[in-house]
Amino acid sequence: MAKFSTERILAGIVENDRIVIQFVYDKYFASIKSYVLKHGGNDNDAWDVFQDSLMIVYEQAQSGNLTLKSTFITYFYSICKYRWLKQLRDRAPNQHEEFEYKNEVELFGYNKYTAEIDEAIEQEERVRLYQENFLKLSKECQELFKLLAKGLTTKEITKELNYKSTCFTYKKRRLCKEQLLRRIKENNDKLKL
Repeated sequence: MAKFSTERILAGIVENDRIVIQFVYDKYFASIKSYVLKHGGNDNDAWDVFQDSLMIVYEQAQSGNLTLKSTFITYFYSICKYRWLKQLRDRAPNQHEEFEYKNEVELFGYNKYTAEIDEAIEQEERVRLYQENFLKLSKECQELFKLLAKGLTTKEITKELNYKSTCFTYKKRRLCKEQLLRRIKENNDKLKL
């Protein structure tokens, strides 16, 4: 099996290099799976944690904000462990005390990454929540948001969507935004229950 440096692994993940990604799976999945199984999870949980963590690494590396001062496995393992412990807390908040997590983090020396990991996980959850609810909007609202994301002005959007006036476009934009935010809030509240 080929060996890759931390920099090459990160670049390979961003470039979707099959050889590098296969290397990451082959080299690291067994240890992540072992950890998840040892701490109350199953094979599916291990797979989900591994995949989610790989996506977090991808997003951070792609953004250019990721500079590691350790090996890839140290960083990746900390994300996986943190992700799994967070899932356990979310599933049964009273059964998995915060001190267990803190001791685990301190024991393995991962506390220097926790803020970055927290932020990346929260960002991923926000994006997922937004995407899920965006797809539930009407086609008209989806199209309006897509045009806004492309940077079109209100006047250009009015013309593109054949609206009667820019006032109507503003109103429609506000209504679509309220609808999206309401859906996100409702779904977010359900997740917290």
